[in-house]
Amino acid sequence: MKDVAHKLTEFVQAHLPTARALEIEVADYDSESLTLRAPLGPSINDKHTAFGGSLYVVAVMAGWGMVYLRCREAGIDPNIVVAKGEIEYQAPVPTDIVASSIALEESEWDAFFQHFDERGKSKIELRTQVLQDGKPAVSFKGLYAIIGLAPNL
Repeated sequence: MKDVAHKLTEFVQAHLPTARALEIEVADYDSESLTLRAPLGPSINDKHTAFGGSLYVVAVMAGWGMVYLRCREAGIDPNIVVAKGEIEYQAPVPTDIVASSIALEESEWDAFFQHFDERGKSKIELRTQVLQDGKPAVSFKGLYAIIGLAPNL
């Protein structure tokens, strides 16, 4: 699993300057959930908490990265887009940003990949959270689509 997670870090460093600027890194991955960490420093606002835009980026990336890693495990080099995103800010985050995807039933991933095999594109809804003191500080729901294979970058 670490090898696949390392591919996400490589991709972020090479192709996603915003995520790179926030110093996002993989904290944990186990095929059911992905946890990303970003230090507070690059995201700090005037209230000494994480800037809302940075929270959005890390939350959306936890879902995007989950799709990326599951696709790589399935032997797919995906072209991923975020089709829709909704975020709710519930509490300030005065520490490093730690966002985790919420695990899905394996049958949802199976349907996602079957649809892709049949049509060359597919969508899946994922939820992510940023916790603060064990409680949700940020809740994100995103619709992620794979629309074929990644272009050669």
